[in-house]
Amino acid sequence: MSSPRLRVQFETLFEHFDGRDTQVRIEDITEILFCTRRNARIVLNRMDEEGWIEWHPAPGRGKLSQLNFKRSRSDVSQNMALRYLEEGKFEHALGAMNNDSAKLAQVIEGYLGVQHREGEQVIRLPYYRPLSMLNPRMPMRRSEQHIAHQIFSGLTKLDDKDQLSPDLSHTWEMIDERVWRFYLRPNVRFHNGTVLSAQHVIDSLDNLKQRPLFDTIERVESPSPLVVDVVLNCIDRRLPLLLAETCAKILPTKSEREEQFDLVPVGTGPYKVVRNDDQKLVLHAFDGYFGYRALVDVVEVWVIDEAHSSLIYPSVSNPMQPQTGQMEQGVELDPGCIYLLLNQRSGLAKEPHWANYFSNKFNALSLFRELPSDIVTKLGILPAHGLKPGWLHHTNCDDSITPPNYQTVTIAYHDRHPTYPDLVKALESRLKQDGLRVEFIAYDIEPDNIESIDIWIKPMGIANHRDDALAGWLLDSGDIQRLSSDERFSQWKALVSTWRLESKSAFPAHQLGKALIEQNQIIPLFHCWLGVNQEQCGSLQNAQCNALGWFDFSHVWVRPELDSK
Repeated sequence: MSSPRLRVQFETLFEHFDGRDTQVRIEDITEILFCTRRNARIVLNRMDEEGWIEWHPAPGRGKLSQLNFKRSRSDVSQNMALRYLEEGKFEHALGAMNNDSAKLAQVIEGYLGVQHREGEQVIRLPYYRPLSMLNPRMPMRRSEQHIAHQIFSGLTKLDDKDQLSPDLSHTWEMIDERVWRFYLRPNVRFHNGTVLSAQHVIDSLDNLKQRPLFDTIERVESPSPLVVDVVLNCIDRRLPLLLAETCAKILPTKSEREEQFDLVPVGTGPYKVVRNDDQKLVLHAFDGYFGYRALVDVVEVWVIDEAHSSLIYPSVSNPMQPQTGQMEQGVELDPGCIYLLLNQRSGLAKEPHWANYFSNKFNALSLFRELPSDIVTKLGILPAHGLKPGWLHHTNCDDSITPPNYQTVTIAYHDRHPTYPDLVKALESRLKQDGLRVEFIAYDIEPDNIESIDIWIKPMGIANHRDDALAGWLLDSGDIQRLSSDERFSQWKALVSTWRLESKSAFPAHQLGKALIEQNQIIPLFHCWLGVNQEQCGSLQNAQCNALGWFDFSHVWVRPELDSK
């Protein structure tokens, strides 16, 4: 990596000769750069290696050598800025642009979006934080879920119309009321070259049995190399649908996983991870994918530090989101909401008076009014009165209710989120009005001590627009069981279990959502607008926003620029 000093020396030469190719003696260079002959030769050779100049030295003292400028001052500054950004050194990149944030913003915006590099199609997207957990068995945030769907495959999946379709299993059937049989595709390979076997499926599904969503699974066995039977302990006619959940992706066995699997996992999906760190996530199209090979070769997600995001990209908190005032066709509300999960198992909300107090104190409309207008505008949020847009289940707004006593209220939230820091300030302000103290637990992936939490700020993060997506959220990703009483969780789970007995019954979405809110387990807060920023996508085709706020990388392509005749 060239140094800032070398750039300054280049700019000095460029300015002195006005960027024109010239014949010059080495003695003249030493005077311009205020250095010795030896150092002048070193500097010129390094500039030549960087591709900034061509230096053709003439033999002998006092002879004229040829100096050709191959790059301009701005070219060199931009190149250095980009190389610093590749290393995550934002301050150095800003220095390379002479601390001109506007110029640096232009450099980055020109580098993002659709690019062509050595015959490859590359998409570069900005994001405000690292994507640090890509293991589907672990708690995942919404963006990580999207990336996991690009890396992994399940036995089944939902297509772009949210319809159940084959994935690793090309077909399946219910051969008995308690036995589902799945037929595997042959010669499927993981990104590391390992051939998928029935044992991979058995190990993955065995790992799911401890989760409430899959506790109907009794055992998994293989009567034939490409056949897997899932034996149930009760009737479950919805198992193929539930196996499309993010947590049900098929993984390599634990012995086949590298130490950094959570960060750089190996799957069988259309993209493989080649880099994932604090600076960027890089995905390459997997040539051995069993389905249609992705048309875009490389996807890079650049991590732009939140402190500098406004200098770089106006919608960096959600790279897919359109700017306010530019709402276009295809923009819609997310299928869930940001909500407060009250701890009725071991927290203050275990007492009904506390739960009722929180439910009234944190009315969505009241909190919405306390959020800074720039946050509301930037993220496109609006009050939620139910778990899904259009639902009206939470109407509590009695500010006259007082807390039972004066205690410390513990609130947990993701520490790197564009909304939560301002949201917790609003929550704290309302609690302090009643003389309560507030303690915060900020975390990255999951809080250390969940039992000590009173209120947990959470996004629903459901991956599709179907009402029955609430089943996976309730029984798995929503952490409802961990903070609810056993009795109430059993009631809610029973609603889902009844639905699973029949293949054509409607999912009791409204009934479930209403029960969770009326029993003060959940307080819905905000819905967010999701959409694709067409300016960022440029010539990218089929970039349709999904329920997770991104577009499916494997479904997009770049329209070539052809000469018109």
